[in-house]
Amino acid sequence: MKNIIKYKSAILISSIIIAVAGTSCRKQLFQEPYTSLSPSSAFSSPDRVEKAAVGMYDQLQNANWFGGRALIYVDVRGTDVNPPSYFSPLPLFNSVTASEGFTAGAWAGAYRTIGEANLFLKNLAGAAGVDAAKINQYTGEAEFIRALNYFYLVNLFAQPYSFSAGATHAGVPLVLTSSDSPFDATNQLPRATVAAVYAQIEKDLLDAEAKLPVTYNDPNFSNVARATKGAAQALLARTYLYENKYSNANSYADKVIAGGYTLNPDPLTPFRTYTTKESIFSVAMNGADNPNTNNALGQHYNPAKRGDIQVSNEYVALMDQTKDLRFKNMIFLQGGSYWTGKYVGTADWVPVLRYSEVLLIKAEALANLSATVDITALSLLNQVRTRSQATPVVAVTKTDLINAILTERRIELAFEGQGEFDYLRTGRGIPAHGVVLAQPYGSNYVILPIPKYDTDKNPNLVQNPGY
Repeated sequence: MKNIIKYKSAILISSIIIAVAGTSCRKQLFQEPYTSLSPSSAFSSPDRVEKAAVGMYDQLQNANWFGGRALIYVDVRGTDVNPPSYFSPLPLFNSVTASEGFTAGAWAGAYRTIGEANLFLKNLAGAAGVDAAKINQYTGEAEFIRALNYFYLVNLFAQPYSFSAGATHAGVPLVLTSSDSPFDATNQLPRATVAAVYAQIEKDLLDAEAKLPVTYNDPNFSNVARATKGAAQALLARTYLYENKYSNANSYADKVIAGGYTLNPDPLTPFRTYTTKESIFSVAMNGADNPNTNNALGQHYNPAKRGDIQVSNEYVALMDQTKDLRFKNMIFLQGGSYWTGKYVGTADWVPVLRYSEVLLIKAEALANLSATVDITALSLLNQVRTRSQATPVVAVTKTDLINAILTERRIELAFEGQGEFDYLRTGRGIPAHGVVLAQPYGSNYVILPIPKYDTDKNPNLVQNPGY
């Protein structure tokens, strides 16, 4: 990828090259190649600042992180895919070590992206000729990107929010500034508590919500490929749900619902046309962004490509195969195995927030808030089901309704980076499946180890138990 800025920095004493970049992708994003510029030059005009802002999304495409891998790592440790040998040992839990390469790549990719956002915010303060509205927009975009990365980091590398009273257990380091002296001892940060990480996610997203635009007036690209007010609200709704702050989750889901998003008649549509009103935020990709065979979602899930990740029989059994469009239009049998049709190639956008998830967030929040079967929650659940022509659910008890909503999340959001997280945030272990042994809730191995390289370099970085 072509660079606007090349700047040497460190995340937890690791030496990382951070680039505010602009490459060829589509339309506004990543259009023109640039030679390396100093930060002062890159922020010397409104046009250059705009391209520097776009560069944060370029970094978000990191092949080992939100180019698709962040979602894959969550799902191969769930129960909806057969454990793929390519990503071994991640799906097997107990055999993962702190020296494992996928884990190290994800950690570094996440902190590179966070570093990009921090560096952008630092230089934005001295940007020349940029009006206040644009400064607010760019600040909101950087805060959204930082919050999104911390959400996935804290859930992959730390036990869920409810694991301890007050979420006082170890989370991940909070890197919130860009250092001019990357190898200074002050960069050897300890792990913040999970509560502190979630508080920062909330803080970033609340500020982003206030500053981001409702629309970029570009429905064919930037309204989904860049952070909007609706994207911040949807990620806040998800964050509050993970914290069991059900009233807040419900309120923020309502804000998204009021924003004019809709479900497509066919659940496959948002995976072929990436900018419909069902998609709230996705990481935009094209073949040039993810050109090799080892990273793109479509490469791993499509049997015509690498075909590493097969759909499990347990997942298929959740659906009525005679009716549900999520089976009829999105699951196919080839070579004796089931595969998902959500992803087909290297140009597939990476879905992060969709409207159907927001409806299910509100349904789950209401179901937990009510002492009995909440009729609105049941209606929202069945709105998602009937879109796919699935038989409506009839719930007799509150527990029945909550279980039906969690099952619906498995069906609707499969292969979108939700699988393992949904088990853990609701206090459930990972059931035995295939050759994978059951992992009880609280097992050391349901979260990933902090990479050994980083714990070796940073004596303040405490390893997860069991590693």
